[in-house]
Amino acid sequence: MTTTARRRVHPDLAHHHPRVTRTSPGGWTWECVCGGASAHAVVARLTWHQAYVGALIHSASIAP
Repeated sequence: MTTTARRRVHPDLAHHHPRVTRTSPGGWTWECVCGGASAHAVVARLTWHQAYVGALIHSASIAP
C-alpha cells in the first residue's frame, strides 16, 4: 500500500498576478487584483504581445 501526501500549495504573495484579457472593441488589456491595469483607452488598443509584456513587467514588481 502506497500513501501519498497532498502537496500544500503556498500562494505567492510577494508578486502580482495580472491576467491578460480581450476587450470588446478588439484590443487586449491586463488587470491585477491589486487594482493595477493597463489603459482601457479605445484610441490606443494594445496588441496581445503589448498587454502580455505589460503584465509581465507588473508581475515582477513586489506586492505591497
